[in-house]
Amino acid sequence: MEDLSRRNFIRLAGSSLLLLSLNPDEVFAKHNSKLHFKLPPKPLQYYIKEGKEKGGRVLIIGGIHGNEPGAYKAADILMDLDVKKGTVAVLPRTNFVSVLANVRGYNGDMNRKFHRISRKDPDYRYVSFIKDFIDDFRPDVVLSLHDGYGFHIKNKKHWGQCIVIDAVSYKGYPLYSTAKYVADRVNKKITKKHWKIPIHNTDTFNRYTKYKEQRKSLTYYVLSKCNIPAFCIEASKQLPDLETKTKMHLMMIKEFLEIFNVELDPGIDHVLSNLSSFINRKRVYSVRLNINGRTEIINSSKTIKVPAGSRIRFESVYGNRGSFVIPEGVNLNYSGFYYSRNIRFFLKDDYKKVFTLKFVKT
Repeated sequence: MEDLSRRNFIRLAGSSLLLLSLNPDEVFAKHNSKLHFKLPPKPLQYYIKEGKEKGGRVLIIGGIHGNEPGAYKAADILMDLDVKKGTVAVLPRTNFVSVLANVRGYNGDMNRKFHRISRKDPDYRYVSFIKDFIDDFRPDVVLSLHDGYGFHIKNKKHWGQCIVIDAVSYKGYPLYSTAKYVADRVNKKITKKHWKIPIHNTDTFNRYTKYKEQRKSLTYYVLSKCNIPAFCIEASKQLPDLETKTKMHLMMIKEFLEIFNVELDPGIDHVLSNLSSFINRKRVYSVRLNINGRTEIINSSKTIKVPAGSRIRFESVYGNRGSFVIPEGVNLNYSGFYYSRNIRFFLKDDYKKVFTLKFVKT
């Protein structure tokens, strides 16, 4: 549950919004001409599966940046696979609010908050969850998935379509040779030259590195604080479609899983052969509402007329794992608020709008 007492007011053009205090009934009595909305907490999704055969332990993290759908979609697909050998953990949408907003970082760049983060930061909950998860799971390797701009093989200033490492080696672990092995294997299956995967070494531990900001990143934290090998896998934002971006991630993940002695069932080759069906699975979307004590289930766009002072609670959302409702023009960190005028909510499947709910005050 979000800390709703952190701020009291937010002023929007032509609208007034009041956050819940520690005594919501008392606040409601003072604002009974407004609509009171309550949303469920945003989920922190994760998956852990252990195969019957012993093997390695791999942690795959997606969605740190919300406008990189190839990354979190690849992680999401892995959640539907079983594990035959070893153990796999997946955190597909670690920055869900940014995924829903379809921006890099709704509350700033989360991948610059692993060195230090204030407890007042809205991302504190998510960054702390990732750190605790790593401590509890103790993987053999962490793979951080991203969609970067451009093609690194064409422009060294661009981060798209490469494997990023923080050093050639770290405490005896050969980061470069491991990443190079993966890249070489994947590149044999890539026909377009500018799509091929090079290695981008940020040399983060070097005091003279050009990428000092990487010392705040997840991979640097995993290496320096957890003593666990970590790699950043980057597809390109400029690849033609979501399916191609997802494919690039899965091709690289497949090679890392083999190195760390993990086998999925069905394997990634099966997923790649049927990728469109994995990405475009049909779902029935619906929202369960409680409006002034009355339950209503809605599965398409609708305008709902409600009297002033109404209490509207979004009890649950059905669809994909990336499905949630967001209000238009309201801070997405808030899970409860009062609103004085008409308002729209969007049911979203990650970055895609599915349908709209408009509440009209009568």
